[in-house]
Amino acid sequence: MSYLLLPRLRIRAADAMAGNAAISPAKVMACVLFGHNLGRKTGCRPMQVAILHHDAQLLGEYGSDGFYDFHPQQRRGATFIDSVDYSSKNPHALSLQPTASCHLMLSLLFEVRGGINIEKIKRFLRTARIAGGNIDSHGEIEAADDLDALHLPKGFWLIERSDLLNTEGSPVDALVTAIGRKSIRAEAPETLNPGDPPPPLPDSWLAASVLGYAMTTPFEVRAGVRQTDDGETPLHAFCEPLLGLVQYVSVKDYGPRPIPWWEHTWLQDDVFVVRQTQSIPSV
Repeated sequence: MSYLLLPRLRIRAADAMAGNAAISPAKVMACVLFGHNLGRKTGCRPMQVAILHHDAQLLGEYGSDGFYDFHPQQRRGATFIDSVDYSSKNPHALSLQPTASCHLMLSLLFEVRGGINIEKIKRFLRTARIAGGNIDSHGEIEAADDLDALHLPKGFWLIERSDLLNTEGSPVDALVTAIGRKSIRAEAPETLNPGDPPPPLPDSWLAASVLGYAMTTPFEVRAGVRQTDDGETPLHAFCEPLLGLVQYVSVKDYGPRPIPWWEHTWLQDDVFVVRQTQSIPSV
């Protein structure tokens, strides 16, 4: 097993929508599927990914109420297509589909099987996207057989906290309660003895994130589906996003705990999810 570090990926105009219910820069699903694409294009096999957040800038304007009065930038097409995308209220204007975008800076750490070709990865990054955003620049790519040989930058690990939604009553109420928690600073231990359970995490920033998809139709061949690089048309199904919670925990507060790896899996034939490979105790 080898490890690949893609440090300080500067991503421009990534999608910030988390389904139809939230705006969030926590793009866990996009990072996991980016790893899948990386493997297909460069010949390695990423098994898991850990996400280090450095910076995010939501694109839009803030009103008089500050942070909670955010108006995301909207984009509309410059041309009409067969006169079917006019606004229903104004026959002279294009219709508008709500969007939200953000600039991101992330570092991605992959656990990889197979050989790692740094030059292939550099060429891949020139045209690759994460959550639809262009990768404008990145730091020096590192690969090693030992995690300790990598130079992990400082930042915030993305930790799964969907456990906070497993309460009685409405999941929406649980979501609002969770993100309204007061932040509490907790000191991480300098070392952990073998066999000792990891201590609880501190309360820190929480964000909604798409952590899965549930299919609403069977998989079948449909017209207009994007083809693979080999020219094949894959099976297609319509789906609904599944929202979960993630927590931003600084590298310092996270301490010597195990790397918070994310992996993808099928819970059943029609439910695809990404999840943390091990649970972290809450406060």
